Amino acid sequence: MREFFSLDGPLQKYGGYVADTLIMSLMWLVFSLPIFTIGASTAALFYVSTRRIAEREGYITSDFWHAFKANFKRGTILWLLVLLVGFILFFNIMVDMERTGTFGAFMWVAQFIFLLQLWFICVFLFPITARFDMGVIQTIKSSFFMGNRHLLTTLTCTVLMVAILISVFLTNGIMFFIAPGIYAMLSSYMIMRVFKKYRPEMDKDPRLEIQEIEAQKAEERRRLGKDSDLEDNNEE
Repeated sequence: MREFFSLDGPLQKYGGYVADTLIMSLMWLVFSLPIFTIGASTAALFYVSTRRIAEREGYITSDFWHAFKANFKRGTILWLLVLLVGFILFFNIMVDMERTGTFGAFMWVAQFIFLLQLWFICVFLFPITARFDMGVIQTIKSSFFMGNRHLLTTLTCTVLMVAILISVFLTNGIMFFIAPGIYAMLSSYMIMRVFKKYRPEMDKDPRLEIQEIEAQKAEERRRLGKDSDLEDNNEE
């Protein structure tokens, strides 16, 4: 019981996660108020959440602000593109619903598939913006590739988003104030697994890095010791 309430115990650890999730959610809401900044604030949200689950050192507020400024231009451009394409597709779907015949049904299905692909891209779009230094076009291409290549992760994140939206509705909006952080934290576990397939060294535990460095140094010392022994034997 004493370990449960200790500074390193589960109560402290998971209580910290809850507090961080609430802080991230509130910061995302505040920084998203102008609407056009949602892209930058979402990138900042995923920057903080992906580093938090990796237990990297830092402060939520300062890290969020740093990522918001660093990704403001690219995040804003991507967000405005998503809004534009999403509006066009949604408008076309509404128009195609009023059409009759085979062509109307075909166009409705095609527009819906495009809208679904837009969401698949969005699952990875802002996490990639947060953690990789890419141009706008390359970010979109990478998001499209990952969204379709890692379909299980994409569908799981989709189900998670739907479940969170339902919980917001069922709680009369009370969950809205923590929902962004919940989605970011939970989806980041899955998204980081995908990222590490391409960047295995990403967010590696610093303690493991130190252990690997020490092991390499020990191996070098052993190798040097063997080399010196061989030289001594040759001299004899």
